[in-house]
Amino acid sequence: MRSIFAPPLYVVRSYPLREIIAADYHLSREQGSDKRFYIKQADNPLFRQTRLITGFLGKFNPYVVFIDSAGSPKTEEYIGRLVRDGIYIDGHHFVFGERSASMTRNGIFSVVDADIFPELNKRITMDIQFDKTVLSKYYAYRGLFFSSCHCLEGWKPKVIIVPDLMLPVPQQRIKYVYDNTVEYEKDGEVRQWTQKDIAEDVRDMEINAFDGCGIHHPDITRQVTELLHAKAPVTTVLWRLPWTKGLSHSVDYESFLLERGIEYIQDIWGRWHSVHDKMLIFTESMFKGMKYFKVYGDGRDWDRYWDLFDKYQHCFGVAKWNFSFDEEPVFTRANYQILQDLDLPYNKFRMLAEDSAEWAQRIVSGDNLYTYNFLGLTADRCTPVNAYAKAILKNPEMMYERNVRKYLRESVKKYIDGMKCGKLWMQACFKFLVPDLILFMEHIGGLPLHGSLEADEFYSRDIDGAFSGEYLIERNPHICKSEHALLRAVTTPDIIKYVGDLANICMVNCKSLIAPRLNGADFDGDLVLVLQNEIMQEGVHRDIPIVIDVEDKATAMVEPDTVEGRVALTMRTMKSLIGEYSNYSSAYHNKCPRTDEQKRLYEKYVDQISVLTGKAIDQAKTGIFYKMPPHIAKMGRPLPYFMKYRKEYYANQKLSMAPSNMNRLCIEMEKWHKELRWGRAPQFDYTVMLDEQVSVQANVYERLREVFLAYNKEMSILQAEQRRVRAYQDEDIRAQVTKFDAQYYTVNWAYYHELYRQ
Repeated sequence: MRSIFAPPLYVVRSYPLREIIAADYHLSREQGSDKRFYIKQADNPLFRQTRLITGFLGKFNPYVVFIDSAGSPKTEEYIGRLVRDGIYIDGHHFVFGERSASMTRNGIFSVVDADIFPELNKRITMDIQFDKTVLSKYYAYRGLFFSSCHCLEGWKPKVIIVPDLMLPVPQQRIKYVYDNTVEYEKDGEVRQWTQKDIAEDVRDMEINAFDGCGIHHPDITRQVTELLHAKAPVTTVLWRLPWTKGLSHSVDYESFLLERGIEYIQDIWGRWHSVHDKMLIFTESMFKGMKYFKVYGDGRDWDRYWDLFDKYQHCFGVAKWNFSFDEEPVFTRANYQILQDLDLPYNKFRMLAEDSAEWAQRIVSGDNLYTYNFLGLTADRCTPVNAYAKAILKNPEMMYERNVRKYLRESVKKYIDGMKCGKLWMQACFKFLVPDLILFMEHIGGLPLHGSLEADEFYSRDIDGAFSGEYLIERNPHICKSEHALLRAVTTPDIIKYVGDLANICMVNCKSLIAPRLNGADFDGDLVLVLQNEIMQEGVHRDIPIVIDVEDKATAMVEPDTVEGRVALTMRTMKSLIGEYSNYSSAYHNKCPRTDEQKRLYEKYVDQISVLTGKAIDQAKTGIFYKMPPHIAKMGRPLPYFMKYRKEYYANQKLSMAPSNMNRLCIEMEKWHKELRWGRAPQFDYTVMLDEQVSVQANVYERLREVFLAYNKEMSILQAEQRRVRAYQDEDIRAQVTKFDAQYYTVNWAYYHELYRQ
């Protein structure tokens, strides 16, 4: 991503949960000011509100503290105490705070200064009151305040909310998960057992055509581009407002509707708005506070929202926006998930890695053009990623310096190891998933709904123009075969006129189940990989049923918002099973069934895993979670051999050497890598690094030498201590190290690197 995408950074404290537990939830003054626990976090609406409440504008935010539970015990005893009582730092109380979706997935909490929490809570809730609600959704929406974004101060355009559009999609051949109750006999007694199973059917389906998506006037684009100081037009924007989120796209709805005789748009409350108004037009699905702010049941509810918006000094936030046509990557690395379920003979499958192998070979052999590309040094005005690249940019001879060569070798090795687990270069690009925007304008104008795309079509373009032919649309996580969406790229005069300026989008039709089949995707900012690859397309099954969650909108029961309810909610979301479920699918994809019946059984299991993974992704928001059936989990191991290159964690496990395509490719690339030899570099002339105009004082040199030696000594001590603590199974060590330390001891290496760098 471009650096311009990143909002301003603020420093906050982040403690491992084990540190909190060891201190009995009362950290000392020394711990509170220990810079080992300082991290940088991007700005967000919650940080902004703490600045407004306290008037403190410094880059260090002392009012919000993060707690990371990774590698720490996660029992109700420890988590419950954190939720109920918070923590103390030097005697000052911090209470349990909000969690964004990513924080929930990664087991990260926040606590907030108790002195400002009542006011902060009022600003977050915007005076919402209720007896009962779905707590998982309520706290997920509160967590939006932790979304990293650019806060657009003092800017307040007109926003209207229009109804969602529910469309029928008839006669769809689908696979879905259901509760299957079976009878069995035990000890002479007939018993029943209910578990999730998968079935196939032909059904009439219904979709929310614009779920999470809106449009905005081109004048809004010009204003936002200027506010963000962007170099290219910001045509697609991921918005963050209180109780509101979603994606909107720059479309000249004014001209489109006027050409068709429409001068007014009706919002969801029945109010009419002139098409001449320069507006953000959001759908109902983007306004998460619809039910919470309902008092009158008419437009006064929307007026009240904006009165409270002003009262609590909220602002519009931009979390992300589009690449321009110039900036869109031409090549992107694919991953093992979209490769492992392709139905291809190995001699075809291995061809997918040829371009990546040649790329690495060129760099290793000393090809200057490829090396410069690898380091990102080919643009007219490029920013070197580090000191090595900066040195090469200053003098190409630096490519032969010993440490630079070492850096290049280690960097290329990481990429080659990635290739062994499917990270292969493809001519592809991640783009925002977008619904048919011509259909959107027809909908808001009350026109006949024709749209611009048919059931097997999509539109996208790059700097060279509109796409044509068949393309694959992929999304992560990718679990089963039906998640390969194969669509035909088309364009029309209306698309060219009204959508042709939109960069970095993939606009799909609203006459099929394209979004639901991509593991429950919607249009609120989801990214899809768009690629045209004949080999991959050969391995895709075009006529298989679509695996879909027919209960994707189901949520947990309503309940009152109590402390104990929040403890229970927090405990339910402590473990993210997305990765574990995805791993089950990899295990099954890489088995080599001996019979057709066994092959069908494994595919059935993977289809079921696909739906369960979608449930795991949305668990924090919906409160709904499906357990993996024991018989699927039991056979979902061992993981395939190639996974050893995905994470070091997997390398220490027992892995399957089954001759799947991915495993065979991994082994072949291992052999190729062993034979890869870096070309002999010419003798490096170190005098090119000397500048006679820069004097080096002897005392400065000696001081730097002292710091460097001290750094090496401390690194050696820390590494020895880490090895000692981890050797807990040794009886002599066990007497000196607690079991708690042995399980959860880690070193904050980044702190020490930064300390000595400074």
